[in-house]
Amino acid sequence: MKKCPKCGKELKTKVLGSIDVDECESCKGVWLDVGELGKAEEAVDPNINWLDFEIWKHPEKFKSRETDLKCPSCAANTISIEYGHTGVVINYCPGCRGIWLEKDELPKIIESLEDEISKKTFSDYLHESIREAKEVVTGHESLMSEWKDLSSILRLMQYRLFVEKPKLIETLTDLNTLNPFK
Repeated sequence: MKKCPKCGKELKTKVLGSIDVDECESCKGVWLDVGELGKAEEAVDPNINWLDFEIWKHPEKFKSRETDLKCPSCAANTISIEYGHTGVVINYCPGCRGIWLEKDELPKIIESLEDEISKKTFSDYLHESIREAKEVVTGHESLMSEWKDLSSILRLMQYRLFVEKPKLIETLTDLNTLNPFK
């Protein structure tokens, strides 16, 4: 039985998208086992999953400090860490790699990641698509997962191109009407 690291109450299973997470009915905090944060993000907005934010892969990039909060899964002290550039500070367990989110932190993370996507330029997406294409072949995730990530990037890159180059839509539309093979 998992206990809330904040208030000590028993955590209850809650369905979030297609995954089961552990939620405290008292403080509304949520415990996510390893990999569940990415699945939760994808359930809310499939376009942000390719950002592949993994704390344990690049711990040197983040300011962190040990906390007094105990991991509900393995009882290790969690580490307080800022989730990318979201401004949200999460509690991460270095032992089992689970994540504790306070009430309303998941929506803040989603909003921040969506904002990050909207600020990327066509050039950013081009670089990301090349990196992701390499991961389709060499990545640590399944081929299907890497392919979905690449497809998301290419779709977002297409949207960004049309936003940055509105005349291109006009030109393509004009070319389509001139198509002799219709």
